[in-house]
Amino acid sequence: MGKRWTREKTQNRGNYKIFTVRQDTCTSPRTGNNHEFFILDTLDWSTVVPVTPDGHIVFIQQWRPGTDSIELELPGGVVDEGELPEHAAARELREETGYISKPVVKLGTIAPNPAILSNRCHFFLAPDAIPTGQRELDSAEDIDILTLDPEQIPDLIARGTLRHGIIIAALYYYELYQKSGQ
Repeated sequence: MGKRWTREKTQNRGNYKIFTVRQDTCTSPRTGNNHEFFILDTLDWSTVVPVTPDGHIVFIQQWRPGTDSIELELPGGVVDEGELPEHAAARELREETGYISKPVVKLGTIAPNPAILSNRCHFFLAPDAIPTGQRELDSAEDIDILTLDPEQIPDLIARGTLRHGIIIAALYYYELYQKSGQ
Protein backbone atom coordinates (compact mmCIF):
# COMPACT_ATOMS: atom_id res chain seq x y z
CA MET A 1 0.00 0.00 0.00
CA GLY A 2 1.34 3.41 -0.93
CA LYS A 3 2.14 6.04 1.66
CA ARG A 4 0.86 9.58 1.67
CA TRP A 5 3.37 12.27 0.72
CA THR A 6 3.80 15.40 2.84
CA ARG A 7 2.89 18.72 1.22
CA GLU A 8 5.56 21.21 2.25
CA LYS A 9 4.48 24.24 0.24
CA THR A 10 1.69 25.39 -2.08
CA GLN A 11 1.88 28.30 -4.52
CA ASN A 12 -0.86 29.69 -6.75
CA ARG A 13 0.43 29.78 -10.34
CA GLY A 14 -2.58 31.14 -12.19
CA ASN A 15 -6.33 31.61 -12.39
CA TYR A 16 -7.90 30.69 -15.73
CA LYS A 17 -11.66 31.15 -15.21
CA ILE A 18 -12.65 27.46 -15.09
CA PHE A 19 -9.62 26.26 -13.14
CA THR A 20 -6.68 27.49 -11.11
CA VAL A 21 -3.16 26.07 -11.24
CA ARG A 22 -1.19 25.47 -8.09
CA GLN A 23 2.32 24.20 -7.57
CA ASP A 24 2.83 21.88 -4.61
CA THR A 25 6.20 20.88 -3.18
CA CYS A 26 5.82 17.43 -1.65
CA THR A 27 8.20 15.09 0.16
CA SER A 28 8.43 11.42 -0.76
CA PRO A 29 8.03 9.16 2.31
CA ARG A 30 10.33 6.61 0.67
CA THR A 31 13.28 8.83 -0.34
CA GLY A 32 12.78 12.02 1.64
CA ASN A 33 13.27 13.98 -1.60
CA ASN A 34 11.11 16.95 -2.52
CA HIS A 35 9.26 17.01 -5.86
CA GLU A 36 7.24 19.71 -7.61
CA PHE A 37 3.70 18.92 -8.81
CA PHE A 38 1.23 21.07 -10.74
CA ILE A 39 -2.44 20.62 -9.91
CA LEU A 40 -5.54 21.98 -11.65
CA ASP A 41 -8.16 22.95 -9.09
CA THR A 42 -11.66 23.12 -10.52
CA LEU A 43 -15.22 22.63 -9.41
CA ASP A 44 -16.80 19.18 -9.39
CA TRP A 45 -18.74 18.01 -12.43
CA SER A 46 -22.01 16.11 -12.78
CA THR A 47 -22.90 13.84 -15.69
CA VAL A 48 -26.33 12.34 -16.21
CA VAL A 49 -27.46 9.20 -18.06
CA PRO A 50 -30.95 10.15 -19.28
CA VAL A 51 -33.11 7.13 -20.13
CA THR A 52 -36.39 7.70 -21.92
CA PRO A 53 -39.56 5.72 -21.07
CA ASP A 54 -38.91 3.52 -24.14
CA GLY A 55 -35.39 2.68 -22.88
CA HIS A 56 -33.30 4.89 -25.17
CA ILE A 57 -30.45 7.04 -23.86
CA VAL A 58 -30.37 10.76 -24.62
CA PHE A 59 -26.98 11.83 -25.95
CA ILE A 60 -25.63 15.16 -27.07
CA GLN A 61 -23.09 16.04 -29.73
CA GLN A 62 -21.00 19.18 -29.62
CA TRP A 63 -17.70 20.55 -30.81
CA ARG A 64 -14.95 20.37 -28.20
CA PRO A 65 -11.91 22.66 -28.44
CA GLY A 66 -9.55 20.20 -26.72
CA THR A 67 -9.91 17.63 -29.50
CA ASP A 68 -11.11 20.10 -32.15
CA SER A 69 -13.85 17.65 -33.07
CA ILE A 70 -17.51 16.83 -32.58
CA GLU A 71 -17.83 14.56 -29.55
CA LEU A 72 -20.67 12.23 -28.58
CA GLU A 73 -21.44 12.82 -24.91
CA LEU A 74 -24.03 12.70 -22.17
CA PRO A 75 -25.44 15.90 -20.66
CA GLY A 76 -23.41 17.33 -17.82
CA GLY A 77 -21.35 20.18 -16.54
CA VAL A 78 -19.95 22.07 -13.58
CA VAL A 79 -21.48 21.84 -10.13
CA ASP A 80 -21.88 25.50 -9.21
CA GLU A 81 -20.64 26.80 -5.83
CA GLY A 82 -23.11 25.72 -3.15
CA GLU A 83 -25.08 23.48 -5.56
CA LEU A 84 -25.64 19.80 -4.86
CA PRO A 85 -24.30 17.45 -7.56
CA GLU A 86 -27.76 15.94 -8.15
CA HIS A 87 -29.23 19.41 -8.70
CA ALA A 88 -26.46 20.18 -11.19
CA ALA A 89 -27.22 16.93 -13.05
CA ALA A 90 -30.93 17.77 -13.33
CA ARG A 91 -30.15 21.37 -14.32
CA GLU A 92 -27.64 20.38 -17.00
CA LEU A 93 -30.07 17.79 -18.41
CA ARG A 94 -32.78 20.45 -18.75
CA GLU A 95 -30.49 23.21 -20.03
CA GLU A 96 -28.65 21.11 -22.63
CA THR A 97 -31.46 18.86 -23.87
CA GLY A 98 -34.81 20.19 -22.71
CA TYR A 99 -35.45 16.84 -21.00
CA ILE A 100 -36.48 16.48 -17.37
CA SER A 101 -36.67 13.49 -15.05
CA LYS A 102 -37.72 13.10 -11.46
CA PRO A 103 -35.94 11.77 -9.58
CA VAL A 104 -32.28 11.55 -10.51
CA VAL A 105 -30.51 8.57 -8.95
CA LYS A 106 -26.87 8.55 -7.83
CA LEU A 107 -24.76 6.06 -9.78
CA GLY A 108 -21.27 6.84 -8.48
CA THR A 109 -18.35 9.25 -8.32
CA ILE A 110 -14.90 9.18 -9.90
CA ALA A 111 -11.70 11.20 -9.69
CA PRO A 112 -11.26 12.12 -13.40
CA ASN A 113 -7.46 12.33 -13.25
CA PRO A 114 -6.03 12.27 -9.71
CA ALA A 115 -2.51 12.95 -11.00
CA ILE A 116 -3.36 16.55 -11.94
CA LEU A 117 -7.04 17.29 -11.15
CA SER A 118 -8.42 17.91 -7.66
CA ASN A 119 -12.12 17.55 -8.50
CA ARG A 120 -14.66 14.74 -8.70
CA CYS A 121 -17.21 13.79 -11.33
CA HIS A 122 -20.58 12.59 -10.07
CA PHE A 123 -22.77 10.28 -12.16
CA PHE A 124 -26.56 10.21 -12.04
CA LEU A 125 -29.33 8.30 -13.75
CA ALA A 126 -32.40 10.17 -15.01
CA PRO A 127 -34.66 7.09 -15.25
CA ASP A 128 -37.73 8.70 -16.82
CA ALA A 129 -36.35 11.42 -19.10
CA ILE A 130 -39.07 13.20 -21.06
CA PRO A 131 -38.67 16.15 -23.44
CA THR A 132 -40.11 19.54 -22.57
CA GLY A 133 -38.60 21.32 -25.56
CA GLN A 134 -37.24 24.12 -23.39
CA ARG A 135 -33.46 24.35 -23.53
CA GLU A 136 -31.18 27.05 -22.12
CA LEU A 137 -27.89 26.85 -23.99
CA ASP A 138 -25.20 29.31 -23.04
CA SER A 139 -23.44 31.31 -25.74
CA ALA A 140 -20.54 28.80 -25.95
CA GLU A 141 -22.81 25.78 -26.53
CA ASP A 142 -24.05 24.47 -29.89
CA ILE A 143 -25.57 21.12 -28.98
CA ASP A 144 -27.41 18.53 -31.06
CA ILE A 145 -29.57 15.95 -29.28
CA LEU A 146 -29.99 12.33 -30.28
CA THR A 147 -31.43 9.25 -28.64
CA LEU A 148 -29.72 5.89 -29.05
CA ASP A 149 -30.56 2.33 -28.23
CA PRO A 150 -28.21 1.17 -25.44
CA GLU A 151 -27.36 -1.88 -27.59
CA GLN A 152 -25.43 0.48 -29.91
CA ILE A 153 -23.03 1.70 -27.20
CA PRO A 154 -20.39 -1.08 -27.34
CA ASP A 155 -20.02 -0.62 -31.10
CA LEU A 156 -19.84 3.18 -30.77
CA ILE A 157 -17.01 2.78 -28.26
CA ALA A 158 -15.20 0.13 -30.33
CA ARG A 159 -15.34 2.35 -33.46
CA GLY A 160 -14.11 5.42 -31.54
CA THR A 161 -17.33 7.36 -32.17
CA LEU A 162 -17.90 7.49 -28.40
CA ARG A 163 -14.49 8.21 -26.88
CA HIS A 164 -14.98 10.67 -24.03
CA GLY A 165 -13.53 8.85 -21.01
CA ILE A 166 -15.88 10.37 -18.43
CA ILE A 167 -18.91 9.48 -20.54
CA ILE A 168 -17.71 5.89 -20.94
CA ALA A 169 -17.23 5.70 -17.15
CA ALA A 170 -20.77 7.03 -16.58
CA LEU A 171 -22.18 4.40 -18.94
CA TYR A 172 -20.23 1.71 -17.08
CA TYR A 173 -21.73 2.86 -13.77
CA TYR A 174 -25.15 2.71 -15.44
CA GLU A 175 -24.42 -0.86 -16.56
CA LEU A 176 -23.43 -1.78 -12.99
CA TYR A 177 -26.64 -0.21 -11.71
CA GLN A 178 -28.71 -2.28 -14.15
CA LYS A 179 -26.89 -5.47 -13.17
CA SER A 180 -27.58 -4.78 -9.49
CA GLY A 181 -31.30 -5.05 -10.24
CA GLN A 182 -32.21 -1.65 -8.84
